Amino acid sequence: MTLTMWLFGYGSLMWDGWETRYGCRRRVHAVAPEHRRVFNKKSLERWGTHAQPGLTLNLAPAREDAHLCRGIAFDFPDEHQTEIEAYLSERETCHASDIAVHLPDETITARTYIYDGPRLLEDGLTLRARAAMILVAEGIAGSSYDYIANVREHLDQLGVSDPAVDELWRAVIAVQNGEHCE
Repeated sequence: MTLTMWLFGYGSLMWDGWETRYGCRRRVHAVAPEHRRVFNKKSLERWGTHAQPGLTLNLAPAREDAHLCRGIAFDFPDEHQTEIEAYLSERETCHASDIAVHLPDETITARTYIYDGPRLLEDGLTLRARAAMILVAEGIAGSSYDYIANVREHLDQLGVSDPAVDELWRAVIAVQNGEHCE
């Protein structure tokens, strides 16, 4: 019997195909009920630089009024766990945590990446300032603008509306067009 390692993706891990290198057996729509998406992590390599940080998704504890965090659960043979975690720990700049995730027919424990370090965005940064960051940041994986556009597009393809993503996207478009936001 092959043991399973589950991993929960809620941002770019949902679409960029990284999982094919590690023998992913299946991708399943999933919900992390105790978490919500937040754009509070500075990207200093992939989607931005130290001089112009990008802004990427992270998970935070869910509030009562928050939408459930819908994403993708990836099923891997357990023997790939060490190499998957080595790759993703470097990519996500943190170590994996275990969280409860609901699949359509069961609740599982999945590994995911929740960042809590010095790259967290300063508290109180306005929506306009966050949108402006996104419009100028670019890193080795592309622009921060492309990152949020891809997150939004792929959530749409999953039939998911996420208020944190939608609010920031509207602000990015407003700032890009010279309009007021907030």
